[in-house]
Amino acid sequence: MATHNANYEIINLIGTMGSDILGNGISASTVHQLFCIADGSITVNAVGGGSATWAATAGQTMDILPSKVNVISGEFIGFRAKHYNRRFNMQGQ
Repeated sequence: MATHNANYEIINLIGTMGSDILGNGISASTVHQLFCIADGSITVNAVGGGSATWAATAGQTMDILPSKVNVISGEFIGFRAKHYNRRFNMQGQ
């Protein structure tokens, strides 16, 4: 038997979202990267303090630990670690 790790999950960022969805900045399942799918703007508050409004074009990324986001326009997703292990037999049985 081997262990397969599904490393990341995608969080659809919609409206205003806080640490209850994004993570607390301490646990390994905190969102750590934002990705712009469709051109738009998003206000991002960092876990360590401060905030900024990011006008992004599709395909751009931001590496950050956000405590809060507010999607103003466009479409954004966030990536976070997912702690999920699935065991499977290497021989396909």
